[in-house]
Amino acid sequence: MVKTLVSSKGQTTIPVIFRKRWHASRVIWTSNPDGSASVRPAPDVMTLLGRAGSKPPRKRDERELAMDAIAAEHTAP
Repeated sequence: MVKTLVSSKGQTTIPVIFRKRWHASRVIWTSNPDGSASVRPAPDVMTLLGRAGSKPPRKRDERELAMDAIAAEHTAP
């Protein structure tokens, strides 16, 4: 456990051990039901976007079948 002071402006410092571990410029504060608070690093949006695109592309046949099915739906009477 690490203690920090809260300034008269309501600010506190994130201890260096957490800053080095998290490599984050923003944090998320959560109010717990028991009255305590939790703080954790906020996820970096660019990291999340990189993870979303990490799946291998679908096979060309699958894409063509899907496009044909969509085209058939839109041309049906």
